[in-house]
Amino acid sequence: MARVFLGLGSNIEAEVNLRAGIERLQRDVTLVAESPWYRSPAVGFDGPDFVNLVLEVSFDGGVGELNQRLKRIETEFGRAADAVKFSSRALDIDILLFNDLCGEHDGLQLPRDDIRRFAFVIQPLLDISPQAIDPQNGQTLSRYLNDVQDQPLTLITAPLSQRSAG
Repeated sequence: MARVFLGLGSNIEAEVNLRAGIERLQRDVTLVAESPWYRSPAVGFDGPDFVNLVLEVSFDGGVGELNQRLKRIETEFGRAADAVKFSSRALDIDILLFNDLCGEHDGLQLPRDDIRRFAFVIQPLLDISPQAIDPQNGQTLSRYLNDVQDQPLTLITAPLSQRSAG
């Protein structure tokens, strides 16, 4: 089983779509951990704020198979195959880390560069894996926090698993 970290985001009915997206994902992966949820401004375009989180999951398959499943789920949530990178979306799911893989694998660059560039990725990742290592250089991912400290990020809620039902 592969140890995988997924970044999830939404800025269209975010909490509803993220809850439904996590439930849908659990048909394809085993949920290990869920980070707190954070709100941050849209990046690269003028749009509503995003809500982001990171999941640690186990997956019994390869990078390409997982990526195909994730793209299918995004499509189920209304994302067009030709969607512009910087645009509003009901559900965005990205593979951040897949075991210790580095470089291009099945058309994906791993680890995903967003872990070094965006507070809304690195902070929730570190919330669930504080000792996570960048497989490219062997250093802890926490070293990137200083590079993103000026990016607005607001903690909005605990993981679903820690919320009371009702």
